[in-house]
Amino acid sequence: MSRFVFLLPFFLFTISTNAQDSLKVHRATRVNASPKIDGDLNEEVWQQATPITDYFQFQPVEGSVPDQKTSVRIIYDNSAIYIGCIMYDTSPDSILKEMGARDEEDINADYMRICFDPYNKRQDAYFFGIYASGVQFDNKVSDESFDAVWESEVKITAEGWIAEIKIPYSAIRFPKEPIQKWGFQLNRYVRRTRELTQWSKTPSKAYNSKLYWGTLEGITDVDAPLRLSFTPYLSSYLENTPVINSDGNTSYSNSFSYNVGADVKYGIDERFTLDMTLFPDFGQVQSDNKIKNLSYREVTYDENRPFFKESVELFDKNSLFYSRRIGKIPSGFFSIEGELKEGESITDNPSKVKLLHALKLSGRTDDGMGIGLFNAITDNTYATIEDAKGNKRRVLTEPLTNFSVMVFDQQLKNNSRVYLINTNVTRDKRYSDSNVTGSGFSLSNKKNTFEVGAEGAVSQRFFKIDGEPTRNYNNVVGYKYSLFAKKVGGLFEYAAYRTTYDNNYYTSDLGYQAINNRTVYEFQIQHNVHKPWRKIRNSYNNIGYTYATHFITGKPVINEYYSNFFITFLDYNSIFFGGGSTPGTSYDYFEPRVEGRYNKSIKYYYSYVGLSTDYRKKLAVDLNLNISNFIGQFVSEGFNANLTVRYRVNDKLSFRAISFFNTDPYNLGFADIDAADNVIYGLRKVHTYENSLSVKYNFKNDMFITLNARHYWSTALYRKYLTLLQNGEYEANYVYDGNNNFNYNAFNIDFIYSWQFSPGSNLSVAYKNAIEADEPGILKRPTYQKNLSEVLSDPQTNSISIKVLYYLDYLWMRKNLKMK
Repeated sequence: MSRFVFLLPFFLFTISTNAQDSLKVHRATRVNASPKIDGDLNEEVWQQATPITDYFQFQPVEGSVPDQKTSVRIIYDNSAIYIGCIMYDTSPDSILKEMGARDEEDINADYMRICFDPYNKRQDAYFFGIYASGVQFDNKVSDESFDAVWESEVKITAEGWIAEIKIPYSAIRFPKEPIQKWGFQLNRYVRRTRELTQWSKTPSKAYNSKLYWGTLEGITDVDAPLRLSFTPYLSSYLENTPVINSDGNTSYSNSFSYNVGADVKYGIDERFTLDMTLFPDFGQVQSDNKIKNLSYREVTYDENRPFFKESVELFDKNSLFYSRRIGKIPSGFFSIEGELKEGESITDNPSKVKLLHALKLSGRTDDGMGIGLFNAITDNTYATIEDAKGNKRRVLTEPLTNFSVMVFDQQLKNNSRVYLINTNVTRDKRYSDSNVTGSGFSLSNKKNTFEVGAEGAVSQRFFKIDGEPTRNYNNVVGYKYSLFAKKVGGLFEYAAYRTTYDNNYYTSDLGYQAINNRTVYEFQIQHNVHKPWRKIRNSYNNIGYTYATHFITGKPVINEYYSNFFITFLDYNSIFFGGGSTPGTSYDYFEPRVEGRYNKSIKYYYSYVGLSTDYRKKLAVDLNLNISNFIGQFVSEGFNANLTVRYRVNDKLSFRAISFFNTDPYNLGFADIDAADNVIYGLRKVHTYENSLSVKYNFKNDMFITLNARHYWSTALYRKYLTLLQNGEYEANYVYDGNNNFNYNAFNIDFIYSWQFSPGSNLSVAYKNAIEADEPGILKRPTYQKNLSEVLSDPQTNSISIKVLYYLDYLWMRKNLKMK
């Protein structure tokens, strides 16, 4: 069978559409001299432009006249587009202007946002925003992590505040046409009153707001510049790491290292961009929030590495691309102790696979065909073992691996689309390879209120056959498909889904897949309140039902009803509550960890309630309480509470503390497989605590320090053990003598100093402390204070690093070299 299987789209057609009537139009003004970006709009070039002064209130009262006036002027030349904004305010001394890091959310500050859809297809768009404190933020509809290099300055005046912005053409993609016609929108947000205004009136019930945007005209005879930039970096690390000696004692080893690499961004033309990183260093990214996982589901972590966050929207299809697979924990990391011989100890066991290089090519043709190519290579990873005589040997824990993704995504009318994606993982011939091909489509009506779609995928895994020639493989093929129909936007929304995974479907070499071997049905209806009603500002409430069956046996594996309610009041305080239950019999084929075995799931219910206070206040609180219990089994209820406290001292300094507690007194789940191959379950009392503290201080808009500290603690004391019977029932086991009690701790400190000393260039200093301790076989749970004290004395890794990135733009360098 071919190693590359392509699943063709089910069908492809277009739906006709008509342009929205009476869309607003504004004309930009060409100027011969570029303005100085200093927050002052008194230059003559700004007076040449026609101001935009007609706006509508979007919130709190949709369609009404804004309380505050706004004036925006747009000019352009051959190199950039310039936006001059005057945000008049009747109380300029009350303008909120908290500082923060670039792209930081929930900054307590007013902002102005400019939205461009250069291809005017009403499907994708750029957003450039500036807070009253001067902090920049930008993103795309299809790429939340989009970051461009552009200039801005703000100034607080006696009449309000001013923002002056320069967006070079190299920061965006636009069609190669002599006359440009862009989709266009303006938004202003007054934080203290939560007034959000818009230039082109868009109804709140609209699912695709871009259909209601206005049009920006007047931009003519501008050429897309050569988009070429280099960002070389230099980093150095001083690390103090624990080493477990052959006698079981811990010693510490100091090491110094440095790294040199670069990121390259090249605009092949006005539509396609090549991004490449060479010998990257991600050592300063935020530490993962590790947890103790008792379930069969894999724990996933956020992607914090910039290269894998930016311009990856095309590859986000069908859950086939999970970038954390690249540079992951080596597959042999946890089994290396099994390689030890008498008198040997592990002197080095890298916890991450080294990334050699990665590149991505992405863009979209004028006809709406998105094309994406991604490739990354990770190096061989070895653990080092040393014997008592000092002799060392290396053990391979992860082979050299090539990851590749190819995507074609065709935009259709009415925000519809069809796509094809292929992912491939190739390793050393002694190891397994994989290939997955997926396809899908979604079709919407003219108003973007109804949508239907389908997607599917075929997975292949290639296993080396022992004793056979290198090219002979055992090929395991699996498949998945799903269908959906939904009504979106408006007062009521509803949706229906059906998804089937066969028992061989596997995508976890490069994608993410929780479980396979099932067919899932889900139905949901949602009621929305978009406009103020009595004391309610808005609310979003849904009820739903999920039913799933085992793919082979047809027995139910999920049978759950649920409901969720979220209400925000006129004073911007919110409450939320909901719950669910599993009233019917279901069977769990995954918890036993043995193919073909299952247990009958115990019926249960859960409910939750919470509140969220007004974030405009100096002190804001989020609280969530959850209670659950088995139906007809046991008498003690599970409970958890999650409390978040935010306190803003001033515009520069803020704190956030999070405390989570969970008690599950009758947690039932897999524990072990005994010598007789019996599946052993444990009835255990599980306690989990998680406390974290974040401190942020901004010296100025481009210089800040952050401190993130987190302690996670989970313990389990087993009450008794049960043998899983063939019929899915349980039988008390008084013979099993294993001790599966545990005391798990994860502690991290991340302290970062960051200074953006030039657009796109950055100096950062980081201190990191990491402790992970898993103590098996405990007899009782210690107090929190005693446990924390012991954790802080456990073996720990400390590191200090310095990293400098310098952004070099080809056009800027050429211009300055000519001047010299």
